[in-house]
Amino acid sequence: MTTWRKYWAFARIAAVAAATERGELYGRALFFAAILAVFAALWRAVAEAGMPLAAKPQEMVWYLAASEWILMSVPARHLDIQEEVRRGDVAYQLARPVAFTRATLAQCVGTLAVRAPVLAAVAFACAFVFTGVAPSPRALLWLAPFGVFASLVLAELYVALGLMSFWLTDATPLYWVLGKLLFVLGGLMLPLELYPHWLQTIAKLTPFPYLLAGPAGFLIHAPGYGAFTLAACLVAWAAVLWLLVELLFWRATRALQLSGG
Repeated sequence: MTTWRKYWAFARIAAVAAATERGELYGRALFFAAILAVFAALWRAVAEAGMPLAAKPQEMVWYLAASEWILMSVPARHLDIQEEVRRGDVAYQLARPVAFTRATLAQCVGTLAVRAPVLAAVAFACAFVFTGVAPSPRALLWLAPFGVFASLVLAELYVALGLMSFWLTDATPLYWVLGKLLFVLGGLMLPLELYPHWLQTIAKLTPFPYLLAGPAGFLIHAPGYGAFTLAACLVAWAAVLWLLVELLFWRATRALQLSGG
């Protein structure tokens, strides 16, 4: 119990820090609103031009609102880890009576606890204003827990990305690659059903569609559609990424000990 209290303290401090950094939170909210405004106008123009769409423009806007909400709620913890590695602060943190990886993930949880509700309100308000319609309450109730869980799994992926800084020094190129994979294989802008069959098959072999397209799909399909499969996949990928984070940190600390760092 005492151990969990330590990590709860990390989460609480991160939540307080996220709540006080209002400039960043407001900036994310404004950027979020701008994205929805642009794509709402785009899909409306496409529909008015008579071009075929697999879903209604309103559904596309709500889908984008959900996927962007998941993505933008996740803290960019990889940047903090990268800076800590550059400054050598990680070496000093190893002596603390807490696991670095678990403390880092606890900080992600704290930040997410502040960002997710705020950005969810922005997503709902903007999508409703731009479309004039709202999904069923059941669809939103299904989206909320799956979206938060997907954000937590994505946070694990960001932490793993940050730990790569032990070997690469600058993990920014990997972050760019990850962003493209989330865009394409995750179905950030478009539902996965609109992709060619071969690309859908490739995407399902990765965690990305379960992080974005899966939860956001509740607003297009029937509420709860494929929920059991999605939950199982998210839990499986959460376990895989947890092991990856622990393995990367073990390898990094072992290299530090061998080099006398």
